Amino acid sequence: MRKDTTKKFLAKENRFFKRFTSIDVIRFVQRQNKKGLGIKQKDSDLKISYDLIEFRNCFALEKLPMNTISNRNILLSSDKIKNVVSNKNVDKQVSFNMVYCESGTFTMGDEDLWYNKPRIEIIENSFLLGETEVTQELYEKVMEINPSYFKNPQNPVENVSWYDAIEFCNKLSQLQGLDGCYVLKDISTEDKYGDEQNRIMSAQVTCDFNKNGYRLPKEKEWEYAAKAGTQNRWAGTNVEISRSERCTYDYVWFRENSYVNDDGDEQSTHPVATKLPNEWGFYDMSGNVAEWCWDKHETNKNSKTEQVIRGGGYAADSTNVRSASRYGYSPDYYNYIGFRICRTF
Repeated sequence: MRKDTTKKFLAKENRFFKRFTSIDVIRFVQRQNKKGLGIKQKDSDLKISYDLIEFRNCFALEKLPMNTISNRNILLSSDKIKNVVSNKNVDKQVSFNMVYCESGTFTMGDEDLWYNKPRIEIIENSFLLGETEVTQELYEKVMEINPSYFKNPQNPVENVSWYDAIEFCNKLSQLQGLDGCYVLKDISTEDKYGDEQNRIMSAQVTCDFNKNGYRLPKEKEWEYAAKAGTQNRWAGTNVEISRSERCTYDYVWFRENSYVNDDGDEQSTHPVATKLPNEWGFYDMSGNVAEWCWDKHETNKNSKTEQVIRGGGYAADSTNVRSASRYGYSPDYYNYIGFRICRTF
């Protein structure tokens, strides 16, 4: 790492009483390289990244007296990390943002929902979560196909199964030189009738949450980000959603406002980030498309395996787009479902 680059970085990013030094940066880089997180000392231009946010936080905690950090205000709460994806088989680069969420506790659930009653949950590790749902543009860049019914590059991708989302995460990790989180075994592309399909229909999937690659969020991580330090029933607002409360439409794409023609008989997804974000800067966590999570969904339907769906979609009612609403589908199901991506911090 060039010394002048180090000084430029410190001048730009030192928000903690000028307590960082050049040797701090160098040692941080060396330590992170041992973890395989990808900062190289020969880099000529340091930019804000996943690793540098960790640098800023960890050294702030080490350098400042404990009595100045008891409220943890020095830690980032909603800094955006811009990522750029290149694929030699697809011409244009695509960028996307992720938002930092620090570890903590929160009240998960909703008193009005019998299947998700309030209780305290712990978020053990900080994480990065997609500012928006994965767009069709990004999905096509990575997977080289676009399965969506509602074709628009900036709309969320849909018609994606849980297995499709798992494959996307591993492929995106590979494209960015990161370690894939998922291992798939016993893969089958045959459906229940024995017919061959062009996608995974069943597999044994394990996740290593310590890897630095992309993954689906855990269910509690998803709700933690959706509530964003509040007890709002919808992401960004606690105003009751109804036809008479039009202001709430500023945050939600759902059954009442997702029509795309004057006759009111055709609904669709919409471009991401066209509604207001919640308190931590996340868009479309209530509505637009329902989103896959990592967790299994408990069910008594003949012991069938299902995965958790969160957020509701463009055709869902007001209850099903609540931050605490949850339901599940078989991992090979894909109609009108999308996802957003996560990374362990």
